[in-house]
Amino acid sequence: MDLDDDGIEDENINSHIEFPAEVQNAIEQVLPSTDPLDHPDFNAVDYINMLFPTEQSLSNIDDVTGRMKMKIRQLDDEIRTVVRGQTSVGQDGRQALEEAQKAIKQLFARIKDIKDKAEKSEHMVKEITRDIKQLDHAKRHLTASILTLNQLHMLVDGVEKLQVLVKKRQYGDIANLLQGVTNVLDHFQKYMNIPQIARLADKTGEIVEFYDVNQQMVMIFYIP
Repeated sequence: MDLDDDGIEDENINSHIEFPAEVQNAIEQVLPSTDPLDHPDFNAVDYINMLFPTEQSLSNIDDVTGRMKMKIRQLDDEIRTVVRGQTSVGQDGRQALEEAQKAIKQLFARIKDIKDKAEKSEHMVKEITRDIKQLDHAKRHLTASILTLNQLHMLVDGVEKLQVLVKKRQYGDIANLLQGVTNVLDHFQKYMNIPQIARLADKTGEIVEFYDVNQQMVMIFYIP
């Protein structure tokens, strides 16, 4: 039984979506099919004539209609499955996006925490550096103080020994020790405002004067 387009009440029965050739080729590669309904040049009239080539074949119209309805139901089920899958994908996508946003917030929190710790560490390093500088200054001051105390001890001890030598009139020993005491005394010139240092300087000056006078007397009364 041959039908033409005029024998079909729906004038849009042959209308279908047409894809560009490259898109159609891609679809055929991804979803290969031998079903005439999937053919890009599908023609409804030709398809019906293929199903019912003769009038006698119309006796099987109920079977054909049943198969078509079953195929339609299968297609509907597949469409619903795809739609549900897309919905699930959308939900999964939203969940993944929320998790990504949460991870980003956690990352920023970690970065801020690291930055805060770095700033605290920098502040701590500055404090430690300041303390080290203070300790170094204190060390230098302590070293200078110890050196000054040692020199003071040498000065006091030297002056006391000179006084003993003067009493004994051991002029040779006085000459040897006096130069050393005088050199040590030079380091205390800036401390002459301290009474104890001033007294030691006066005593040393008296001994120097005594020694010089004695030397002059020796020169005067020296008989070769």
